[in-house]
Amino acid sequence: MQSLYRRGLPWILASLVVVCAGCHSDRGLPSKSSEAYAALVSDFYVGLAALQVGDDVRADSMLSKTTQLAPGEPATWANWGILALRQRNFDAASQRLHRAQTLLPKDGRIYYLLGLLESDRGNSAEAIADLRRAIDLDPKDLRAMYRLGLEVERQGGQNSEVEFQQLIQQILQEQPDNLAALLELNRMAAKRGDTATLHSAVARLSALSADWPPEARQQLASLKAAADGPAPRSAAIQSMFLRNVLMPLPEFRQNLQQIKPPTGEEAVPFTHFLRMETPSFRPAPADTAMSFEPESAATSLSGRWNWIGAISLA
Repeated sequence: MQSLYRRGLPWILASLVVVCAGCHSDRGLPSKSSEAYAALVSDFYVGLAALQVGDDVRADSMLSKTTQLAPGEPATWANWGILALRQRNFDAASQRLHRAQTLLPKDGRIYYLLGLLESDRGNSAEAIADLRRAIDLDPKDLRAMYRLGLEVERQGGQNSEVEFQQLIQQILQEQPDNLAALLELNRMAAKRGDTATLHSAVARLSALSADWPPEARQQLASLKAAADGPAPRSAAIQSMFLRNVLMPLPEFRQNLQQIKPPTGEEAVPFTHFLRMETPSFRPAPADTAMSFEPESAATSLSGRWNWIGAISLA
């Protein structure tokens, strides 16, 4: 019995060492002073730049390396997942984004990305659940609110229109003068027959229309006439007409982008680490001791310069 104990003890100790080592390495976060951290920073930002400019081959190579250098850093998995999402490689995107969510379970931005993924897959119920979670974690995420509203409206149901209107009203609490959100409120209030909200929204639009071009003010007058007429539900269509007329205005496009990013740019990459310390990018202090002394340039054989230009040495 004693001999069995002696033979078993080293095996148990070795097992504990392996387990403990595994627990430490599972964190997957290299120390800031290590060479792995320096390589990670380089690969992360090269991959991020490639992702932002559409260089998918380089982005895939660099972002894949970052997940190997720091498997415990959610930003590496999230950005690699965004690449797969843009490429409509939904299975890979799901695996990578869920890995990021597991590493950082209380970050609303990752749930927003999961909501985009499920929406693109056509899974409205799953998308709605993820977007609700994103808003729970970040109640001021206006893009998640608007995307949730669109998903709820698309799914339909008894209370879908009511919830959509409530979400738009939440957005307007944060940005009362957002033209894109006000037009959506007009559209949904007219569609629901909520004349009180419709008249209030039209009045708010009128207060912002002083600098609009004539065709936009004319379309606003048509919207107001529909809202005040015997068939106020027709104001929903007039809201869409006004939206089309306002689209060329920079102010409207800026407001729209605050709640609905341009197509293809819905998934915004992470520009910094989420669990690790992000390096500080600051210019070096000014070298105030540096000085320059003017000197005459050497003259050519003819005694003066008559040409200056660039020469390619390649």
